[in-house]
Amino acid sequence: MTIKKGVFISVEGIDGAGKSTHIPFMIDYLTKNDIKVVTQREPGGTPIGESLRQILLHAKNLHEITELLLMFASRQELIHNFIVPNLSQGTWVITDRFIDASVAYQGCGRGIGIDKIYTLKSLLVPQINTDTTFLFDTDLDIAIARLKKHNRVYDRIESEEQDFFKNVQLAYYDILKNEPQRVKLIKTNRDIASTQNEIITYLNILIDKFHAKN
Repeated sequence: MTIKKGVFISVEGIDGAGKSTHIPFMIDYLTKNDIKVVTQREPGGTPIGESLRQILLHAKNLHEITELLLMFASRQELIHNFIVPNLSQGTWVITDRFIDASVAYQGCGRGIGIDKIYTLKSLLVPQINTDTTFLFDTDLDIAIARLKKHNRVYDRIESEEQDFFKNVQLAYYDILKNEPQRVKLIKTNRDIASTQNEIITYLNILIDKFHAKN
């Protein structure tokens, strides 16, 4: 089934890596280049997804398999009701996390195993992959310090121990190693201007590759 006319980008990284800082910049840059673009977050992004998000981030004593299944339930709703409809109209879609997040957080962070992630991925309808994934990355100590600056109550996942995030980060590095054509590493432990200049470079590559065809 042919559905993709727009470009599908996901943004990944451990909590505190800078996604919330740079996604608005990406939206603004693409819009200034006359590209219609929308963004949404995982988990969430649909009425059902937002209800599941509250459970995922705030429920107590949630089993790790339940967490995984709810993540994919939210993702299926997002694919069906948001990602596919926009891509089919030629709109670019940016999601704050996608399947790579489940590989990193549930597969490796929770120790569930990557094989279970890809089993669930095979059940998604339709099957869809990102054209590019931006992996925002910084030292773990810097990421934790950034989270603390916000002076707010951490959600259930943000409250995990440092070893959990070490495993998540290592999982992202493995994804990068295995799929270097799709996943682009962007270091965020530097000034914002330097990071955004690199983002522009990758966005321009996508614009040159896809936008001229639309």
